[in-house]
Amino acid sequence: MVRTKITARIPPDLADAVRRFSALKDRSVSDVVEEAIIRSFAERSQTEHAALVVMLDQLSRRLSVIEKSQESLFELTAHTARFAMSVAPEIADADRAMLNARGSSRFQNVMGAIVVRLSGGKSVWKEHFVEAASGPTSVGVAAE
Repeated sequence: MVRTKITARIPPDLADAVRRFSALKDRSVSDVVEEAIIRSFAERSQTEHAALVVMLDQLSRRLSVIEKSQESLFELTAHTARFAMSVAPEIADADRAMLNARGSSRFQNVMGAIVVRLSGGKSVWKEHFVEAASGPTSVGVAAE
């Protein structure tokens, strides 16, 4: 195996310890230092891997919570729509085309408003839950 020579400055007591250890193990100082470096990198790699696995587990749990919340919101929306349709009065055939056109126009307006708000970084969720939770928590002093 081809090796490259490098020079490193270490404290004298550490250099003495490396020399004693290499003599005790009947190995060269280079072999002892090389093995120490390899072990150090391997331990760091294992530590980084473990930290990454922990972070991925946390993300997985968070995504699971988000998925369940999305499913609940979808169910709520579906049941709300079904309820609204079940209590709506029957529409006469003569009025159906006009009311469908009005409903379509209103739906387009609502969708447009949603797109504008979301693209502007605004949402009901942020305004009522995120900003409220991160807002000032100090209690004001009442006027005397």
